[in-house]
Amino acid sequence: MNKKIGKPLGDRVLIQIEDKQETKSTGGIILRESNEDVSRAKVIEVSDGFAGPSGEWIELAVKPGDTVLVSNNELGQKIRLDKVKYSLIRESEILMVV
Repeated sequence: MNKKIGKPLGDRVLIQIEDKQETKSTGGIILRESNEDVSRAKVIEVSDGFAGPSGEWIELAVKPGDTVLVSNNELGQKIRLDKVKYSLIRESEILMVV
């Protein structure tokens, strides 16, 4: 993993969306898999957790290096750090760890 780029706060997770597979039609047209409802992403960094409603400390279930599925409708806040594109999302927006 690269150098530390920062630590999300609260229940947030920093992810990097994996590039979609590209295929070419017989006519040479590039076809992207844009009709999918979900995207794969790599977890880059997670927060240390957050205080729950009763004051208990809740740690996040995902960890850096996990591969997750996220809805294309829930890609959170898009950010760029050191010329690399990331998304900052809430853990509850992650559909599953794969």
